[in-house]
Amino acid sequence: MGKKRISLTLDEDLVEKIDAEAESLDINRSQTVEKIAEEYFKGKGLNTAVILCGDPENKTLNLYEGKPVLGHILENLSGQGVSRVILLAGQNRDEIREQFGDGYDSMTLEYIEDQSEGTAAALSKAEKKVNETFVALNGHVVADVDLEDMLRVHREEDSSATMALTTVSSPSNYGVARLKGRKILGFEEKPERGEEPSQLINAGTYILDEDIFQHLNAESLEKAFENLADEGLLSGYIYGGKWKDIDR
Repeated sequence: MGKKRISLTLDEDLVEKIDAEAESLDINRSQTVEKIAEEYFKGKGLNTAVILCGDPENKTLNLYEGKPVLGHILENLSGQGVSRVILLAGQNRDEIREQFGDGYDSMTLEYIEDQSEGTAAALSKAEKKVNETFVALNGHVVADVDLEDMLRVHREEDSSATMALTTVSSPSNYGVARLKGRKILGFEEKPERGEEPSQLINAGTYILDEDIFQHLNAESLEKAFENLADEGLLSGYIYGGKWKDIDR
């Protein structure tokens, strides 16, 4: 990523502290400010979640263990520091809003009534609302991924995207991930039984940097992830908790 020159007006006492830090680190003032900013953003948690819930069948409102799937997703997010949820609800906006309104616990709920064809195009609708690392989730999947730990892995790998991966006993029914360390090399769609490269499949939870929107010119989010894997920009977070895909 390139550099961009900016000018800052700071309190004199703060400038003195920056210069003292620069001297102790033996770097210049600009490098010190950059280092401080990087450490600040690395320390931030996930504030924003985007949920893909615009499928024509509106599976996000299907009941699972006596509660809508979306209720399970929001409950998990509310316990992990997320304060803002953007719902890519499409034609389901009114029905979802009738059940969940504009808030859940301490989180605000925002709705985007997009009519996009394909999940990549749908996610791109959130670009103007997101300017930080965020979590995206499939609205038909129940999971309790530890987002703090997943975010730690995401930052350690310095990828544009990190995908939660879960283990299934019959991976030949899914797209199976090929990994080298934490990097996802690609996916093999419904491999023959016994020839699967792993037992790991997409768990439907993703941590994404804001530059993800530059990679969404594919017909689907799955294809966009394949492209990211080809570029070495996709990491995997192996997750062993609760997981249920209502599609299955």
